[in-house]
Amino acid sequence: MNLEEPKHLSRFPAKTDLTHQEFWRGLPTLQAEAAQLGPGRLEYKMLQVTGRDLIIFRSKVAPKMASTIVPHPDWMVLMAPVDWVGAYVFNAQTARPFDVFVSGGPDGYSATGEKRHNLAVGVRKSKLRDACANLSGCYVEDIDLQDQRISLGSALGTRFHRRLLETIAASLDKPVGPGRFVLDAVIENDLFSEIAGLIMAQAIDENAFSNLNLDPVRVVRRAEELFEDRTTNPPSIADLCKAANVGATTLHLCFNEVYGASPIAYLHAKRITQARSLILSAERVPRSVKDVALSLGFTHSGRFAERYRNFFGEYPSETFNKR
Repeated sequence: MNLEEPKHLSRFPAKTDLTHQEFWRGLPTLQAEAAQLGPGRLEYKMLQVTGRDLIIFRSKVAPKMASTIVPHPDWMVLMAPVDWVGAYVFNAQTARPFDVFVSGGPDGYSATGEKRHNLAVGVRKSKLRDACANLSGCYVEDIDLQDQRISLGSALGTRFHRRLLETIAASLDKPVGPGRFVLDAVIENDLFSEIAGLIMAQAIDENAFSNLNLDPVRVVRRAEELFEDRTTNPPSIADLCKAANVGATTLHLCFNEVYGASPIAYLHAKRITQARSLILSAERVPRSVKDVALSLGFTHSGRFAERYRNFFGEYPSETFNKR
């Protein structure tokens, strides 16, 4: 693959290293190994833009190389291959145009390729979990950052590459050493939000429960607890999301997973069912159908009667009279 980058972003004041040890020195890695698999002059070129919790890399290496990198446990990598010759393989997956590979597991990643031009982002996991939790409404402990491939496609992939290149270009007036530059704090926060958005969107697309360490039953129970506490004033979707500490999309996914119905549809059905039980109760005989309806938050008698009839084939007054 070979993509032509915008001319105004082509400046590449890189640091040149002759060994992979020099290439990775000073970065949050536990292990960095490499083997040259084909002929050619081995020369690593890397440009690095560093923030507090995020590092952007732009690198080029010509010979066919195999490398293994194990980041520090609180760091993970998003690898965005830009150009390569032949096959570029990341953790046994062959790259396609505009793929982004996420590596957050304890075994790190292995990559093989020739004439590689890569963009990569190293992010602090704890900070990214916070960003994902804020975006999705999940608890921080429910965010499980696993290895995955994100297929961005041409339009989104081009924008993501350009975003990283523009961030690099904007940082070139803040050098701190050969090939090393400082990342503006505001830009860093914006990038965290964008990366969190990519990861959360991928999690929802593939089914949130496989990529987020969510227990659908746990989410549903939290929402139901609020419902039980507010029977006379039924909660809104926003209230349920807050109680369950998830976003609206995740809340719908969880209810559909557990009950096969949306949150509102299920809770309406639950209230109607409770109404029938109260009308037929032998222990506490209700004074009227209206009292039952009001006790469950049904303030419009006519609508309540129609909903009841749709469920049970008779009006609540008919049920009441059968007692």
